[in-house]
Amino acid sequence: MASLISDLLTPPATTTRKPALLKFAAHVWLALWPTVCLIMLSMELRFGWTDGIGHPFGEDFINFWSAAYLALHGHILTAYDFAAFHHFHTRLVGYEMNLYHYSYPPVMALVTLPFGLLPYPAAWLVWQVGGWLAFALCLRKVTPGNWLLLSLAWPALYVNTISGQNGCWIAAITGWGLLLLQSHRCFAAGLVFSLLMIKPQLAWLFPIALLSGREWKALTGMIVGAVCLFLATLAAYGPTAWYAWHERVGILRRIILENGGGVMHRMMSVFVFVRHAGGGLTLAYAAQAIASLIAASLVVLIWRKTATTQYAFRWRAATLIFAMLAGSLYVTDYDCIILAMACALIWPVADLEGREALACAAIAPILTSAIAKGTPVALGSFMLWPALFWIARQCFRNRKGVQMESGAATGMLSGAS
Repeated sequence: MASLISDLLTPPATTTRKPALLKFAAHVWLALWPTVCLIMLSMELRFGWTDGIGHPFGEDFINFWSAAYLALHGHILTAYDFAAFHHFHTRLVGYEMNLYHYSYPPVMALVTLPFGLLPYPAAWLVWQVGGWLAFALCLRKVTPGNWLLLSLAWPALYVNTISGQNGCWIAAITGWGLLLLQSHRCFAAGLVFSLLMIKPQLAWLFPIALLSGREWKALTGMIVGAVCLFLATLAAYGPTAWYAWHERVGILRRIILENGGGVMHRMMSVFVFVRHAGGGLTLAYAAQAIASLIAASLVVLIWRKTATTQYAFRWRAATLIFAMLAGSLYVTDYDCIILAMACALIWPVADLEGREALACAAIAPILTSAIAKGTPVALGSFMLWPALFWIARQCFRNRKGVQMESGAATGMLSGAS
């Protein structure tokens, strides 16, 4: 699989490894994972809109749709009430199901309101197809020759689809914001970045990067966008919704992160690595603080070093994307869809070590959960750090070389626009 992902990322003109066999393997994978998804979805219709053992049709999407529907009907606080939200879910699916929770700030309910206007099955379809399309078209700007195959065969797409999650949408927001920044539409880029308020645990590095890179217009746009979104939620839902969200986040942090309930095996942070291995809370938080500090420091250093240059897009973008995932406290396998953009940007200029690190990160989403379920080892975070360190070394070791090769990246991006 690592070899397959590696060659999928290689530009067509330089692909030399048995292209017919690799194409066959790619199509087998593309036939396999959608088939598995269809089987799982059909099983989730056996008892009402569930599989009879607690899983609803669309899995986590039921949270997004329910919150949007409740917000449209003036009941947003129900989404932050565990018992009331569960009761709403069971009425929706017509059968008893597991407790699903809504951990997102009120901004998420605001930006997903259109989905609440649609019937649940139609909304799920638009969510899946629309999210993938937004992500795939962003990838097309980066690698016009391979975007379709890469966007469909990217491993994280599989876990995102079966879980009904927002990985494609987060990837699209991040990717389009970076592309707008590269094309000097800086204020617009900042406005796009402000949408990451829906997932603040992944947004924290963006203001740091923009400040370090002296991207003042983009930083202003992000602040303006965030303030407008916050004021819009206050007007729509009042401050009570924010208080309720803050209270629920504290409860869920203790249950999911600190006590390891539910989905810890799918999480990829350093904190989870320590906790899953049996380490105490103090050690886990200390290790995570060090990891976050290292990730932030690399972003600051690389974005500062390239602040006055025009060649640095691929290195800036890749550093920020990898650091955003590797340095975050709460990151899961489906969040790794955005890595497709980082890998596609870096692959053409990577040596063998770099390509192995990128391939390792690419396959992490489909290995992390399987390994962590049966062992006390959650390797997810350590499959991301090698690529981040390799990228940083290239920036620090040979800045002049990075400058000289960068014209190809600029040409590739502008030629695809």
